[in-house]
Amino acid sequence: VDELFEDLISIGLRVFNPFQPEVMDVAALMAAYRGRLAFWGGLSTQRTLPHGTPEEVRAETRRLIELGRDGGYVLSPAHAVGGDVPLANMLAFIETVKAR
Repeated sequence: VDELFEDLISIGLRVFNPFQPEVMDVAALMAAYRGRLAFWGGLSTQRTLPHGTPEEVRAETRRLIELGRDGGYVLSPAHAVGGDVPLANMLAFIETVKAR
């Protein structure tokens, strides 16, 4: 999809969702399109949230917060959160975001 971003921006797209880390380089895309396209998502609902530890979720959440510090980013899970996500991991995500 990222090869279409220039065309999408030219027709007025301002925010892209889903921002899926399994198939996109989150850091590179945010840097390349900063100021022209915002991204929404980024926290893996296929790896980090369902299979990571609460500390891994916290670390990835902090990393994404730092990447988006200059704007153009809405931090959220990349897709709908499935029933396989441990409550401790969702709480780790929420608490880390609230602490920032």
